[in-house]
Amino acid sequence: MDKEKIIRFLLDNGLEDVEELSYEDLVVLRFYFDFDDSELNAARAYANDESEEEEESDPWYNEYYLTYLSELAVDSVGEIVEDLMDELNIEAQYTSYEIDKENCDYSEFVAVFYEKGKAVDLDEILEKIEA
Repeated sequence: MDKEKIIRFLLDNGLEDVEELSYEDLVVLRFYFDFDDSELNAARAYANDESEEEEESDPWYNEYYLTYLSELAVDSVGEIVEDLMDELNIEAQYTSYEIDKENCDYSEFVAVFYEKGKAVDLDEILEKIEA
């Protein structure tokens, strides 16, 4: 499995700041999905439309705003990872972290990439990396 090809694929498909996390013989990467202005504006519009409050709420802290952005990031990264798995004939698991209300211009992900058929537990890897 070619780690450099995986990293290049992620970068070429718009993911940012790809960082390798050391873990045994697996390729474990942290990366970010940065939201562009049109995505942030769409999330703001959605949050304002869905908000039940009489007064216009600040969309930066609106539950609908963060949910919209989170779902957008997960869907986008999911498509990229699926394409990568097909192209490089490997398997992957990934997770996203909650978007920071103070800085919601991006969404953070961690993914593990491995040979097909290998038994891998992403939760176990994350526990060991964070310990």
